[in-house]
Amino acid sequence: MRGMRAERCNIMAMHDRKDLILEILRNHSRFVTVEQLSEKLFVSGATIRRDLAELENSKLIQRTRGGAILLESISTEAPMVLRENRNEMQKQIIATIAREYIKDGMTVFMDSSSTAFTLARNIEQIGNLKVITNNLKIAWLLSERKGVTLLCAGGWLKERSMSFFGQSTVQFISRLNADAAFISAMGFSFANGSSDATEEEYYIKRAYILNSKNKYLLVDTSKQDKEFMYRTSPLSAFTRVITESREVNERLLQLVSK
Repeated sequence: MRGMRAERCNIMAMHDRKDLILEILRNHSRFVTVEQLSEKLFVSGATIRRDLAELENSKLIQRTRGGAILLESISTEAPMVLRENRNEMQKQIIATIAREYIKDGMTVFMDSSSTAFTLARNIEQIGNLKVITNNLKIAWLLSERKGVTLLCAGGWLKERSMSFFGQSTVQFISRLNADAAFISAMGFSFANGSSDATEEEYYIKRAYILNSKNKYLLVDTSKQDKEFMYRTSPLSAFTRVITESREVNERLLQLVSK
């Protein structure tokens, strides 16, 4: 049992470290040396080189002599496998809170975020539930759940996030009504609301928001005070904004209740 726990911790540490490497690259003009990464992450150069080799195999970076370059295509979005393991405990707390807002007989939207995926894993013993999503992994996860009817918004498949995007995806969502939408964002602030880095994410999120009675923003506090190019919605437009922090949640409740 101890061996299994140690192995799991090592896997989690590896995923967290890769995620940190990508963040460091984004903050260092997309180039960083092995020595810099080793100093920042407190691991050996050999460990960093193994991480870089795996990131390169995933087409996230390009290794250079003594370092690595962040590829342009991943400057705004990490792959699903990395996002799922980022702030895992925080996502679980958020999902537990959000789960209370899903009742029997509801129709709900779930976006392509890893937080929505965590919420989907927590859906149990809910009858006659309809879930509409543009995320392939959420659809696969819920496909065998009894009492769940699935509608998958098709379109262009983005393999990195295992999600569908594009005009046809937005049109599909826009034809439907839902009792609640559960979405995330790349950043949020009290002043300027939620935001995302790409236009395609913006249109998907707006479609979910505009076509649901209740809107729930699921964001951990690592995204707080981070703002990206496309403003999705002011926080006051959400029924509730849910983080893992009780203190932040209390402030957010005051904001959305005004």
